[in-house]
Amino acid sequence: MTIGPKMPFLMQTVLKNIDVRGLNNGLAQGIQDMVDFIKSEKIHPVVSRVLQADLDDLAGIDGLFEDMKHGKQFGKLVIEFGKSNNESKL
Repeated sequence: MTIGPKMPFLMQTVLKNIDVRGLNNGLAQGIQDMVDFIKSEKIHPVVSRVLQADLDDLAGIDGLFEDMKHGKQFGKLVIEFGKSNNESKL
């Protein structure tokens, strides 16, 4: 957060060792141009698998790392928080 407000962290977040990472890759107009290009060209990433989990689903998250370790994925491995079933996108 180089130009935004500070983000207060709750102690629960700190205790779970959650990393929050930001990216500063250009001016706002450049980012908007990139988003517009992606929309106009209908660019979609290839998604190998979506894990619908919560922060306590360490086994499911470890499974994604195992997929990467063994080269089982073709495309992005995604964690979607707030839902509860796993499905393959292959």
